[in-house]
Amino acid sequence: MQMRIQRREVWLLTAIVLLGLTLRIFALSWNTFPHADVDGDAMVGAIFLETGGLWIEPPDPATERHPSLFARDSREGTPSLQHGPVWLLLGAAATKLWSGSTLMDVFLSLRMLSVLCGTAMIGMVWILVRPLVSRKAALFAALWVSISYLLIDFSGNGAFYVLQGALYLLWIWIALQKPTRKRAAALGAVSGLTYLVNYQSIILLPAALLLELLQCRQQRGCLLRMVVVTAVTTLCVAPWLIRNAILVGDPFAHHLVNSNYIFSKSGIHATVVDYVYQFPGTWERTAAILSMMLTSWLPNNAFYIARKLFILAPLAFIFFSYGLIDQTLLHERRNRLLPVLILFAAHFLVSAGWPITKFRYFVPLLPLVFILSLEAIEHLVPRFRTQTLLLSLISVSFVLTAALTFFSVPTHTYYYDGAITTDPFSGRGEWNYLKDNNLLPSP
Repeated sequence: MQMRIQRREVWLLTAIVLLGLTLRIFALSWNTFPHADVDGDAMVGAIFLETGGLWIEPPDPATERHPSLFARDSREGTPSLQHGPVWLLLGAAATKLWSGSTLMDVFLSLRMLSVLCGTAMIGMVWILVRPLVSRKAALFAALWVSISYLLIDFSGNGAFYVLQGALYLLWIWIALQKPTRKRAAALGAVSGLTYLVNYQSIILLPAALLLELLQCRQQRGCLLRMVVVTAVTTLCVAPWLIRNAILVGDPFAHHLVNSNYIFSKSGIHATVVDYVYQFPGTWERTAAILSMMLTSWLPNNAFYIARKLFILAPLAFIFFSYGLIDQTLLHERRNRLLPVLILFAAHFLVSAGWPITKFRYFVPLLPLVFILSLEAIEHLVPRFRTQTLLLSLISVSFVLTAALTFFSVPTHTYYYDGAITTDPFSGRGEWNYLKDNNLLPSP
């Protein structure tokens, strides 16, 4: 009987994965144009295939020099500093395998990679939820990841956010293991790799340190594991930091773009010295940024995130919101879910604390919401049949939401907006992007 149940479980999981793969292949077919960030990765990937470097052509010396973020003259272009190197290098490597070379060739490779990463997330969330919650919850978690329109669409548009989401799930799986130096090293490796995919993932290092601190039983062993996490993370990112130091004189030059963005949104203007933008750090300016973050960005973006999750996780978000209180306060549940709770809080804070929470930030966040929602439902609805009926109803609501989203966007893809709700710019960002770039289909 046990073998029959396990076999049925495997068949159901296989069907769910195949369904998710099919939907993601459809997403590959309708994501025919690269959005701004994806376009930058595809462009740098094509340049890498052509020149072996991650920079654009040098500027013409005869033209007037414009102010720069960097103190040292360099051929380095902003697109190759704005994002980490892992995703665009993967795209370039995949393109090389089938002898492609152009920007659109790299874009196609990135889209295929995003399909693979998005499909892998289905199996990964099942592996994660099965021992953490239950077998049934694991199958429904896989189903929700499979049919979520957000995860379907981003699994076909060539953006790195599905890889970031998959690495988040891997980080949680490692974090759920017994605290050892091997676990600490693995957490450091995943933290470093994910940082090189998306700089937003810098949160994984402090999240790992906090996890070690909260699970500390022996001070010496805890301190040693924290050192191991930090050392391995540093080793993973060191080549990129050294490269930036050699090219532009600053190992953290890739963060200058983000710093410039934060300063400008805080109303702080740069001064130009020797054609270099400078933002002198003072207590007054730091206080201005913190004030904007705490009084404007964080509360407004938190409300925006809640509105979006209400639609991206229909009905499930209600149980997530209610259950989050007990999951945080009750000792047994908090200890069991600690890695999920820490990572959710870290990603939420870095997204809400940013001047504008971008819609694409939900991609790595949404599977965490699914996990916490399912755990809450397991506790709030103990009867098996009622629980199954409720989970089935939520799954139907996912399908209906996906259908509404699909038909509400002419191109069926939404990189900037949630399609059936407004974005943080109080407009239809995706629609405006399509209109401005003449990408709307003919009536």
